[in-house]
Amino acid sequence: MYLCYIAAVFIHSCSIYPDVKPSGDGSPELPDSIKVYDSRAIEHFMAGENHTMQGDYAMAVLEYQDALNFDSTSNTIYVSMAKAFINLGKFERGIEALKRALRLEPDDIEAREILAQVYFLSGDNKNAEKEYEILRNANRDDIELYYQLAAIYIKNKKLDKAVQLYKEIYQADPGQLKALEKAAEISLIRQDLNQAANLYDTLIRQKPEQVDYYKYRADIAIVQKDIPKALGLYEMLIELAPGDIDILERFGDLLSRSERFEDACIYLQDMIQKHPDRESAYISLAFVYSKNKKSESLYNFVDSAMVRFPEQPFFPIITANTLNNEKRHKKAEVYLIKALEIDPENFQAQILLANTWEILGQSELSDSLYALIISNNPDEDVALNNFAYSLALRGKQLEKALKMVSKALEISADNASYLDTKGWILYKLGKPKEAKEYVEKALSIQNDNAEVLEHLGDILTKLKKAVKAKEYYRRALEFDPENERLKQKLSK
Repeated sequence: MYLCYIAAVFIHSCSIYPDVKPSGDGSPELPDSIKVYDSRAIEHFMAGENHTMQGDYAMAVLEYQDALNFDSTSNTIYVSMAKAFINLGKFERGIEALKRALRLEPDDIEAREILAQVYFLSGDNKNAEKEYEILRNANRDDIELYYQLAAIYIKNKKLDKAVQLYKEIYQADPGQLKALEKAAEISLIRQDLNQAANLYDTLIRQKPEQVDYYKYRADIAIVQKDIPKALGLYEMLIELAPGDIDILERFGDLLSRSERFEDACIYLQDMIQKHPDRESAYISLAFVYSKNKKSESLYNFVDSAMVRFPEQPFFPIITANTLNNEKRHKKAEVYLIKALEIDPENFQAQILLANTWEILGQSELSDSLYALIISNNPDEDVALNNFAYSLALRGKQLEKALKMVSKALEISADNASYLDTKGWILYKLGKPKEAKEYVEKALSIQNDNAEVLEHLGDILTKLKKAVKAKEYYRRALEFDPENERLKQKLSK
């Protein structure tokens, strides 16, 4: 019965002939649907199909080739032969057969879909994209073709097209939330945060019980520095999953970043009481105290936190940072050494300690520590800049300092601190004109730093522009009103 059905593919109403149209050369041409096929072609084709059913694709190819010797105009034979070639792993031969089939019948959906899949499997994503686009345009209602084409766009790094296609899938069928999820994920990868936010807002409306949507949307809000929005989303998450400790801790972390000081303290203290072995709430509360300059509360709290979590370097580091801000550098040194005893490779502690030693006048120690940091981390721009600036302040090894800060600027070209450092080194090297360019660029990025403003004033003084220099000294004094050095420069 199967072979009879196959034969029927070739024999369509052969007993009745309608009016025929003349071909280009004047000879009559029959429509494909009623062509009379050579019986020998049918015989070889049927034999090929029989071999195919038995898995003998090599013999099937031979039979199909014999069939084409008797009828080279059969789209069906070419498609079957292409499948046999593909099963034999001969993709190029299969592609060529499919191309011939499509030249005979350009609207053959099956042949084109097989061709698109073979291109994809063989890594020819450019041609796969072309074929899938034709298929999609011919079958606008076939959702799977949209998904396949979107996958090809991703392979070809055409992420904007993939996003648009996923959105079209959702618009055609609002039940296809997985398409909207993919569009949102790709938007995040492309750093198109506004579009990603809008897509996750839509997903939340469609499926308000899905926890992950809220988390992703909150992450976007955090990157966009919209902490109130992130907090609101986590409040919804707490309602959805009230016992999820990770969500509760994340909410506490967000509160610590917000301006809701009292709420943060109450919430985090309650978290610590209920979950005394969870480190996250301790870290968040320490951050709240530090951020809001509640130093005594911080010191008292951190002492207990260090007892409970003796292997966590965060607590001595944040304490040292607060002590340095209060100019209690000698005590800060003790905490930083403690942090490095816990974690000898902790970069933040190393940088802070080097800076602390520099302030304490222990330049040999700070220089050796900076050298160690850079030796272990040659591309660490913060260390390169800090060491360079330290040398510049002391007027030592200025050429070495210039190389270090130049490397830091290769890593972060628009960093105002690095630009100021290079400008100041050039000034120390007796190149005030070049120095002026770098310090002015630093001020164009950050114009509220008293030290940088003073540097530009000094450079302008060197360039004999005293009136202009005093303008910058005055601006610097607005940000640092207790600076006696600035007052002296203005009095001259």
